[in-house]
Amino acid sequence: MRALGFRPKALGPDGPAAHTEAVKLYESWLKVKTGGDLVVSYPAGSFGAYYERFKRTKAFARKKPRTREDYDRAWKHLGPAFGSKILTKISAADVEDFLEDLEKIVSENERYRVLKILRAIFADAIIRLKLNMPSPARAVSNPQPLGRSQIWLGSEIDQLVAGAHELGHHGMAVAILIAWDTLFSPVDVYSVTKAALKRDGSGWYLERDRTKTDKGAFGALSDSTASELLKYLADLGVEVMPGARIIRRKSGNAYAEGISGKNYFAQDFREIRKHVFPKDARQFLDIRRSGNVEADAAGADKETMGELLANGLASSKFLEGTYTPPTVTKARQVALQRIEGRKRLAVEIERLSGRSKSIA
Repeated sequence: MRALGFRPKALGPDGPAAHTEAVKLYESWLKVKTGGDLVVSYPAGSFGAYYERFKRTKAFARKKPRTREDYDRAWKHLGPAFGSKILTKISAADVEDFLEDLEKIVSENERYRVLKILRAIFADAIIRLKLNMPSPARAVSNPQPLGRSQIWLGSEIDQLVAGAHELGHHGMAVAILIAWDTLFSPVDVYSVTKAALKRDGSGWYLERDRTKTDKGAFGALSDSTASELLKYLADLGVEVMPGARIIRRKSGNAYAEGISGKNYFAQDFREIRKHVFPKDARQFLDIRRSGNVEADAAGADKETMGELLANGLASSKFLEGTYTPPTVTKARQVALQRIEGRKRLAVEIERLSGRSKSIA
């Protein structure tokens, strides 16, 4: 292993985190040693063996790319814990013990996602293998964590954009403006291509399929954001092809998509946030909620907001608590309502806490 460039590494206290890291390092070594893709083999009848089989099914192939990523992300925890265990011998107590350890190293939201995937794998195994057993993962409750409630004010968005430019993150500055105007999710912002940028008689807008739902989404751009975006594209110094992503890092590379490696998009945003708001913990994804809160404050229709956000907001209590058109006209209608809601929010926030002294 040393000859291949690997060195001893302390993994910390014995537990799920150390086990997961050990497996990851071992698999990395095997991949380098064999010079090809790693194929992990689990004992016959084991949970891991079934998972390998499940990933070769048509059912798994039909899942959305982001959903398949969720399985791989959860398997980093599930593999070391259950991979080598006989599937039919895994008990509810085993699942409870696993979750008790998992909760010490991951967020409440991540714990929810991992158990959700564990339940899905067991449900498929019970049906596909015709097992006469209840799912041990179903014996453990899995309450969905409450949605985030943090929002950004319009004036703070302006400060973030200015801070991004100060640090040389010009792509992130444009990404923040796009997110503020369109209410796209982070991945839909940083993966948007030049082909998605369109113009009609009323101005510029973005048209795309949402990455996770495949539902059409239209985002109206304000004149100022469109101007910043066009200037950014011109300043790149290279011709951006229609299918190429618009938003780039300082290096000029597009932000990578997927679960491997670091989330550089979030990392760059945190750098900007620390520069502008040193003690703040709000995230890029909170921009999406902020726009909905503005629209809600002005009385925007939930059906219209659901179409704009490309989800079932009007029929889902959870989504309503988290975010509360497939036409550009509706997107622009909401943008106007947000301006009114922005004024009302700024006045109310100033009255209650003095957080904002200006209306963006």
